Amino acid sequence: MRKMIVIVAACALPLAAAAQDMPVPRMLKGMAQGKGQYRVEMLENSQAKKGQSIPAMTICTDNLAKHSADKSRTRSECKHRLLKDTADEAVTEISCPERTVTTTMRRESAKSVLMDMKSTGKGGPHSMKMRYTSLGACREGQAAMSYDKDSPLCKQMQASAAKMDPATLARMKAMCSN
Repeated sequence: MRKMIVIVAACALPLAAAAQDMPVPRMLKGMAQGKGQYRVEMLENSQAKKGQSIPAMTICTDNLAKHSADKSRTRSECKHRLLKDTADEAVTEISCPERTVTTTMRRESAKSVLMDMKSTGKGGPHSMKMRYTSLGACREGQAAMSYDKDSPLCKQMQASAAKMDPATLARMKAMCSN
């Protein structure tokens, strides 16, 4: 489950990076410039096990940027480039010593973007396709990443709640608050 959460957090990084470290692609300008909350649906994931699905989630890019533990490392060791910038498509590249991630974002509608991420480097190649739908501003106290409280993932975490320490339990409750 922890690996899935790491993959899911990585899904949000292109929007957060676009909003924080490089010029905002033109295609995001009508979508609060990549800030706010987004529903993220995983369409494809090359590292998913057969039959494994990652539930849709809501990310708050404002809080994700605030809580990024790797923020200073990313800025010092990684290079961010905007390779293509049109009203309907943007291509970004983040090159770090151990991995390069190329992300293609295509506008699907006024509030929806299809994202195709391809990464190479340590750990082998990886690709993911996701749909991001803007939901507007983040709510007060919203977690950086959350799931529907009735999702299988939240039900699994709730079943394990008795074994969790108070800090982990509080994080789980924040993640399953939608």
